[in-house]
Amino acid sequence: MDCSGDIGTGRQASRSSLSAPGRHGSLDVVGLKSAIARSVESDYPKLDALYKDIHAHPEIAFQEEKTAAKLAAEMRALGFEVTEHVGKTGLVAIYKNGDGPTIMVRTELDALPMEEKTGLAYASHDKTVWQGRETFVAHSCGHDIHMASWVGTARTLVGLKDQWRGTLMFIAQPAEEIVAAAKAMLADGLFTRFPKPDFGFALHANGAVAHDTVLYHVGSLPRMPTASTSNSAAAAGTARRLRQPSTP
Repeated sequence: MDCSGDIGTGRQASRSSLSAPGRHGSLDVVGLKSAIARSVESDYPKLDALYKDIHAHPEIAFQEEKTAAKLAAEMRALGFEVTEHVGKTGLVAIYKNGDGPTIMVRTELDALPMEEKTGLAYASHDKTVWQGRETFVAHSCGHDIHMASWVGTARTLVGLKDQWRGTLMFIAQPAEEIVAAAKAMLADGLFTRFPKPDFGFALHANGAVAHDTVLYHVGSLPRMPTASTSNSAAAAGTARRLRQPSTP
């Protein structure tokens, strides 16, 4: 699926900033990766349940009321300040953890007006009205995976908050499939009502590459970025952008 409706910031990451040490010393990458792995392993059953729930109950563009409310509840439980109905059905979740950069992490909310035929136990059988006609709805573009990963990233970063300083800005963007809500959220004050991020992260599932493979690119995303076989690259990259706390 084309993700040309994605929200970006005016500031792009550079390769040097990805590997730059924290202001107060070098980042313990090995220890951080182990901590991330433990966090994901511990949270996986809950995240898997969340994924299956979202998958079974998809909502299409600008109808994502229940989906957004579900994510808002997850983020509030982690201690985020959550603002709903940004750009109609979008949400913004802010977590402040001292002085440091503002890091944006984005997910989509919407599904597609089509029937799921996977036969999975948690397959979607939901219907809605779209453009005046009743239609099935399905998460066929992976946004259900993105949302579960988004919540899992928030859980991990909050769990490791003694390792970094800064502000997390987690946004959930509706209507990506019709390329409409990025402008809607910007028009609703995404970067004026809330902090303008120093760096932004997003992901998209890709069925064309092998399991446990991460494709990544710094800056604007081309059609096929560089491949890396690291299942913690995104979380580690986010952590590298957050300043380490000063030693007591």
